[in-house]
Amino acid sequence: MFFLYLMACAGLTFGIQHKVPFLHKKFSILDRLLACTYCAGFHSGWIVYIMANYAEFKPNELLISAFASAMFSYSLDEVVKYLEESSQEPK
Repeated sequence: MFFLYLMACAGLTFGIQHKVPFLHKKFSILDRLLACTYCAGFHSGWIVYIMANYAEFKPNELLISAFASAMFSYSLDEVVKYLEESSQEPK
């Protein structure tokens, strides 16, 4: 279940960064947030935590979830970038 939670966080991070065009070019601070996978992952983590645990909310778990999501989203993004770049190198 924990892996499913992290994948939901990464999916939400990718979604708000790349698939929600109406969020872009409104406010400079929002554009900077959307350009940073770690930042977007942090906010995705607390959003997914609230959606999954609305009945038994615990602030310390919310914070842990936000940071775990930030690190997972950032790491996954870097791995995907590496794989994309390495597949484009001439052979």
